[in-house]
Amino acid sequence: MPKAWKEWEGRVVKKEFRLGDYLGGSERAGVFMTQYGPESLKAAIKLIPVGAWDQATLDAELSHLQSARELSHPYLLQIFQAGRTQLDDTDLLFVVMEHAEEDLSQFLPKRPLTPAEVREMLEPTVEALAYLHGKGFVHGRLKPANVMAIGDQLKLSSDGISRSGGRSAPPGQNSYYNAPEIGRGENEAASDVWSLGMLLVVTLTQDLPGWDAGENEPVLPENVPPPFDEIARHCLRRDPRARWSLAEIAARSRLASPVVSTAGRKAEFRQSGVTPRAAAGPQLAVLQRKGIPAPPTFPYKGRSNAGLYVAAVVVAVIVGVLVVPRLFRGVSNISNSEQITPTRAPARASAEIAPVRDQGARREESGETNSRVGGEEPGGLFGARGRTVRRVLTAGQVAEQVLPNVPQSARETIRGTVRVGVRISVDSSGNVTEAELDSAGPSKYFARLALEAAQQWKFEPPKVEGRNVLSDWLLHFQFTEKGTRVIPEQSDP
Repeated sequence: MPKAWKEWEGRVVKKEFRLGDYLGGSERAGVFMTQYGPESLKAAIKLIPVGAWDQATLDAELSHLQSARELSHPYLLQIFQAGRTQLDDTDLLFVVMEHAEEDLSQFLPKRPLTPAEVREMLEPTVEALAYLHGKGFVHGRLKPANVMAIGDQLKLSSDGISRSGGRSAPPGQNSYYNAPEIGRGENEAASDVWSLGMLLVVTLTQDLPGWDAGENEPVLPENVPPPFDEIARHCLRRDPRARWSLAEIAARSRLASPVVSTAGRKAEFRQSGVTPRAAAGPQLAVLQRKGIPAPPTFPYKGRSNAGLYVAAVVVAVIVGVLVVPRLFRGVSNISNSEQITPTRAPARASAEIAPVRDQGARREESGETNSRVGGEEPGGLFGARGRTVRRVLTAGQVAEQVLPNVPQSARETIRGTVRVGVRISVDSSGNVTEAELDSAGPSKYFARLALEAAQQWKFEPPKVEGRNVLSDWLLHFQFTEKGTRVIPEQSDP
């Protein structure tokens, strides 16, 4: 990979995609703004260093990306182009996709979602999963960072989609959102149902469920409201065959019922009083009832600029009446498959939130926010009405630090300092829920030791308004011949 992703701003990939502003990156990927097509649509391009991949791994990754590119659904992020390229001496895969402005992981540290908001999130998520499963695919990476938004429409990331029964989570990543069978190399539709159950619990409580020793039933946080408590329990069965289907989840949450076609056609939703065209989503249903033409979807083809202006005016009118509000203002496309550190966006604790149902959005500054904190204010998804709430943030602390056990024979091989960065996500109880390498350093051995140790750390979580919240940390491991030092850095909130 390049010494600094940002140095590639202004370069051109495949003689077509100019690398605009660098949005963020990790050791495994860098994301830039770009433009796509003759109409210069705003898009994002992800560059993935191939490194020491063998040919089988490379062919499999290209096949997955090409398969995902052929999928099209209003609640899936559209992939425009994918392939292999080279910049300087770096061999890369590239993925050009819709530019998503926001993702759920950037909002959740502020407050959990209300049951009504979760139901609004759940319907398009279930519909997108039903479509994928009907086509013989699995999403495989359903978690808050991969629940994204373009304008006022929720979309799931697409660049991690794979064939059912195909690969599991990528190497170097450990996620509580992964079903138990993924660790055995299995990746089926039921694995997405497990991840959906975890997503429901986290969005409602900012916390993860646990399990009693020897028990197969999850132990949910006490504040999971019905019917989501029952849904989560049936999603989080350790036996994939015992988990609820998407249709059962939809029925219990009073959503439209997904019908997955074994013939491979698009998953549909049956909804009383709504035409098949309206089944594409709640937005289209509203349009039809009002007699307004539906806005265009990506990619645009053969339309003049005048048509785009008309579509923009139509969308602006629709926004005021849509049920699904604007989601999680923040950085886009940088966490579809990895947690990537943003360089341009403000910290999530000071992110701008633009509620649709509010009369106006204010940028959060000096500890003030326009979002509803702790369920005090009514007013729809991610927004408060008519007042600003002051947020008091107390930083988190390390409660238990675990150092890697490095044999003396290994230390004697070190010359100078071996540096490894591990990025972790911490729940509101102070437990590590995800850990991944941010920078592996020169040695895979020491990188593995650092990753294993990081997963065992404990924290005193940060507090907002006296309430524990989720947090992200970057642990800087420094291995020398004489010992190991770790410098923890709270990156969010």
